[in-house]
Amino acid sequence: MNTEPHIIKAPGLIEAWRSAAELLVRDGDRFNLNIHITDPNSLDEADVASFCHRRVSPDISKSVYDVANTIFPSNSKWHVGDLHRFFAHYRNVYERGQRRHPHAWGTYFLRLIAFGKGKENQLGKVIEGLANWKSKPKAAFVLHLSSTELDNPRPLGAPCWQYAQFIRSGGDVLSLSAVYRSHDYFQKALGNFVGLTRLLRFVCERSQMKSGTLTCLSTYASLQNKQAKTRQLLGIK
Repeated sequence: MNTEPHIIKAPGLIEAWRSAAELLVRDGDRFNLNIHITDPNSLDEADVASFCHRRVSPDISKSVYDVANTIFPSNSKWHVGDLHRFFAHYRNVYERGQRRHPHAWGTYFLRLIAFGKGKENQLGKVIEGLANWKSKPKAAFVLHLSSTELDNPRPLGAPCWQYAQFIRSGGDVLSLSAVYRSHDYFQKALGNFVGLTRLLRFVCERSQMKSGTLTCLSTYASLQNKQAKTRQLLGIK
């Protein structure tokens, strides 16, 4: 299997996902697939529905938007106004959902705002630092999505998103990089890109910065043996 890094660059996340999916259909699963989206803020989420995996696999319960919601909630009235109210409201919403699935590992969003035994609000600290630190560091803000405290090594299953880093690529431009240990490009990657874009937009709005690029390293990228379904979804032979 190919371990040589491969870079896909595209202005929008749908184009980037399509190029990655076509690559995996053609060449098979691979390691070190690097997706670089130069203008994630151009996303219109309505356009994503055309490439939802449920169009060709309706037996799958979660849609592309459900996948995105595991990272960050879709825009609502709670996204504006008091930041503490936003965190309190959605922590309650996501914890209520977690109680319905007590044996599941959780959601990425809860790990962003209530991480580990100490329930650390990583996201809140990032926004506060970006908004108030006068030194304007270029690469100080890292979000952890996994730890030895919470997760054991496992051959399959989540959490696949391991960490993210916000990068101040200009005085007021903020970009986001994310690393996935294993990435399903049939059922998960497109929704992941949507969720990461929501996260970047929110942090930019709250810290009064401009949205930059979104980069995602898929350490292992696959179609989960869904090559035929992916061809059907992409409309290729």
